Amino acid sequence: MKILRKYFLKEFIKYLFIFLFGFTTISIVAEFFDKANEFYSHDAPLFIVVQYFLLQAPGVMLYALPFAILFSILIIIGIASKWKEIIIIKASGGSTKRLFTNFLLLGVGFTLFALILGETVVPDLTRKAAWIRKVKILKEEPKIIYREEALWLKGLDKSLIRIDGFIADENKVLKTSIFNFSPSFGLEKRIEADEAVWINGVWKLKNVTVFDFSNNTTKRYNSLISAAIEEPKIFREEMKKPQEMNFAELYTYYSRLEKAGFKNLKYVVRLYEKLSYPTINFIMALFGISLALNSRWGGGIKAAGFGVIVSVIYWLIYSTGISLGNIGILPPWFSPWICPVVFGFTGGLMYFNIKE
Repeated sequence: MKILRKYFLKEFIKYLFIFLFGFTTISIVAEFFDKANEFYSHDAPLFIVVQYFLLQAPGVMLYALPFAILFSILIIIGIASKWKEIIIIKASGGSTKRLFTNFLLLGVGFTLFALILGETVVPDLTRKAAWIRKVKILKEEPKIIYREEALWLKGLDKSLIRIDGFIADENKVLKTSIFNFSPSFGLEKRIEADEAVWINGVWKLKNVTVFDFSNNTTKRYNSLISAAIEEPKIFREEMKKPQEMNFAELYTYYSRLEKAGFKNLKYVVRLYEKLSYPTINFIMALFGISLALNSRWGGGIKAAGFGVIVSVIYWLIYSTGISLGNIGILPPWFSPWICPVVFGFTGGLMYFNIKE
């Protein structure tokens, strides 16, 4: 049995690398053609383009890993079934469940690996890739700097602006501070506002306090129009995306929004997605073993075709769950878990029904 375990494990690793490399390559090539005009129009150096895609690769691999696991298991067990190897193992008194237990252990290992990778390496590399695209390829200078859990940017009137956060769905920024300086860099005026809303092409500050240090006066306003802050587009383009943050960073940012009285369901969904998605590696291993050992089809093209069908069904359920969570029909903490629950329950039920 040890020899068979080593044999199937070796075959699994071989196909896993093949599928993982294949899925990653297809995704990167597709993105290359999508951004080819951008690279050409800005005359981007080849080594910069290569660096950009290399930084993107780990994130792509993270999402492709569960499907590579599924396809690899379906292929090797499918081939073994086609050549009657599974029947021979059963006829000699061997247990197919016990034989492929190593794959479940590998699924647990890949789950932990994906969780650690998604919390450490991938967010950092994704941020670097976004920076390279903006600065090195598009040749645009970053206008927003992150410091002390806040956003800092230069105002259109050459002021310095500090913002606690941005609500994309409402075109609204949280607590805002605007600092105006004299030509000799002395602080002349400080404007504090609880929030600012983009209305009719201008930013409308609310609950405003203006500290005029030149005249030693303090004035308060219910609302005030500001021409210092750029349009909301800049925040959408330059702010960290959820995929560029790890769980702790995303949780901290969402907590700031929540304390300010704003609840963004999309951030909650993404937050729990960071915990739910890695588990699909184990579930795909369980589902793949259960499906392959309960089926009577051969390997090769049939197994790959069946893997495509399963992948399509997975993405359909996954996308539907995420969408329902984003619009509030399902609890945002539950929507990312729908797919793991469905596939895990189905795979577990099929696993216990495997005939020895």
